[in-house]
Amino acid sequence: MIKKLAAVLAIIVGITNIGGIFAPESAYAAAAPEIIAEAGILIDGTTGQILYTKNENATLEPASTTKMITCLLAIENLEMDHVVTIDDETPFTEGSRIYLLEDEQITVENLLYALMLESANDAAVALAKEISGSTEAFAVKMNERAKELGATSTNFVNPNGLHTEGHLSTVHDLAMIAKGCMENETFRTLCSTYYHYIPATNKQDERHMYNTNRLLYDEKTLVPVNGVSVPAKYEGAVGIKTGYTSHAGGCLVAGAERDGTFLIAVVMKSTDAGRFGDSIALFDYGFASYHTVKAADITDDMGRASVKRGAVADVGLELAESAYVTLPIEASSSVLSTKLVLEDERTAPIKKGDELGRLEIYEGESNLLTTVSVLAKEEVGEGTLLSVFGIENHTAYIIYIVAGVIVTLMLALTIAYIVLKRRQIRRRRERRAKRAMEIAKQRLEREKDITKRDWRF
Repeated sequence: MIKKLAAVLAIIVGITNIGGIFAPESAYAAAAPEIIAEAGILIDGTTGQILYTKNENATLEPASTTKMITCLLAIENLEMDHVVTIDDETPFTEGSRIYLLEDEQITVENLLYALMLESANDAAVALAKEISGSTEAFAVKMNERAKELGATSTNFVNPNGLHTEGHLSTVHDLAMIAKGCMENETFRTLCSTYYHYIPATNKQDERHMYNTNRLLYDEKTLVPVNGVSVPAKYEGAVGIKTGYTSHAGGCLVAGAERDGTFLIAVVMKSTDAGRFGDSIALFDYGFASYHTVKAADITDDMGRASVKRGAVADVGLELAESAYVTLPIEASSSVLSTKLVLEDERTAPIKKGDELGRLEIYEGESNLLTTVSVLAKEEVGEGTLLSVFGIENHTAYIIYIVAGVIVTLMLALTIAYIVLKRRQIRRRRERRAKRAMEIAKQRLEREKDITKRDWRF
């Protein structure tokens, strides 16, 4: 009787969820998730905050979730319309494949869809060789890029995730890789696509590919979620990558977005159906318990900061990016506060984009949640000598012009004074000379008169 009631309950739950409708207030949503997988993690895909973990640092085989980093590297290193010619080794790749043939010509874009939808191992090898010449050389790039994205315990040996000694990762690392990959719009489009058509190539007829991620579309298959069977299709699912081998078990890196909150769930060493149910359990828990809040927008006015020895006395500030935080579902942005922290010394020259400080985001007044860089909004060149006194260049130029005018006027007045003075002196000399001549003339005339009188006597 109990078994019959359980079966009826499962059917009712399944019916109410057909079409991917999952209400956060469902019976299993708010409870802590119970997952089959040996390891699992749930993070906020925007902020990176960890919301749930189970054996997050256990090193396990990632299977085809490996292809996330292969896809990202191909996007970053190859043009989508670039044509790849398949070599004589790639067609013999084992496992899931699209049966590429020697000398077949196919675009990078179609190889990427094959990689992410059909999980084609041969497509992964073809892309790896096109980028690096060999899978071994490509593995070096994979590990370097993984570390850049925050993976600390990962070692990739091949581009597809086939069982190979030493090819290991963790749910934490796969979550960090997925977060970085999903920031690339091309990657996001690829992994969230359900169906893709590859036209005929020079070697084969057209191909039709379907995504192996049941969360995107499968309303018929029931999967276990906290002891209840529900359809695999999940409202808001946006990828990301499945993985399965006999050694790795069922793996899944999944993404889902609702009402501005983007979550990433990773499970490793689950079962084929269990990996989808585990991801749903994690998502339901996450959406019922947390939400992402924008704490600061990249367009927010950050004001201006003073600059020493600059062409101008201050510089405009802007955020490097918008800042997001993860809060409990019941908390609003009203609990947040911000603090602008700037460098003590800001001396010209300053280039546009130079980091001048940071904006700290707090929950309340003391619980620091995150920081975002504050950058120079414009360039500030070196100032004139007067900048030592905090005088901006445009003011300094006015001072220089006024000073120049004053100096010029003073020089002109001085020259005029000198010219006038010299003219006065010359005139005075001329008058003295004239007066002397007159006196001499008068004296001469008197002497003539005296001489005449003398002759008369």
